[in-house]
Amino acid sequence: ELSFLKAQVNPHFFFNTLNNIYALTAVDGELAGKAIHQLSRMMRYLLYETQSGHTMLSREIAFVQDYISLMQLRLTDAAAINFNISPDLKDVSLAPMIFLPFIENAFVHGVHPTQPSYIDITIFQHDNLLDLTVRNSIIHDNSVSLDKDSGIGLVNTKRRLDLLYPTRYKLDIREQNAGKEYTVHLVLDLS
Repeated sequence: ELSFLKAQVNPHFFFNTLNNIYALTAVDGELAGKAIHQLSRMMRYLLYETQSGHTMLSREIAFVQDYISLMQLRLTDAAAINFNISPDLKDVSLAPMIFLPFIENAFVHGVHPTQPSYIDITIFQHDNLLDLTVRNSIIHDNSVSLDKDSGIGLVNTKRRLDLLYPTRYKLDIREQNAGKEYTVHLVLDLS
């Protein structure tokens, strides 16, 4: 079941990323080449480093950083992207691709290439607790129902959390500020 859930997330991510790189080839060939190299590094991570069902936090964060970098290629300065990582993170083992659906949803529903918008992502650790917060503006042109049970990525991720971390996680997903902001807060107990 875990493999099935993971298999549904990966193609969606790759198609979106390839479409962004394709659009970039018409604008900046050199930058498109760098983007392809990043994508190949991400594919290598997914194909070879996540097969055991666990990865190291440092590798997952590097994957997320590559993803954010690729997504920023389609944005202007109107979209503010902030990725804050606590400098004292311990490199612990966790399930791969747990963060990506939340971050991917923020890019799909929270930013616009030319309109003022934002995404704030924070990852920190306190003892055995790993804490992820993703806050983003809601772009209504991009928006579908942001109900916590909508979208295949969110449903699959919640199911993965139920299977991998039963009773060891807290997930809070909500719209705030009169429907102008979307917040995901995930706390994983990795003890």
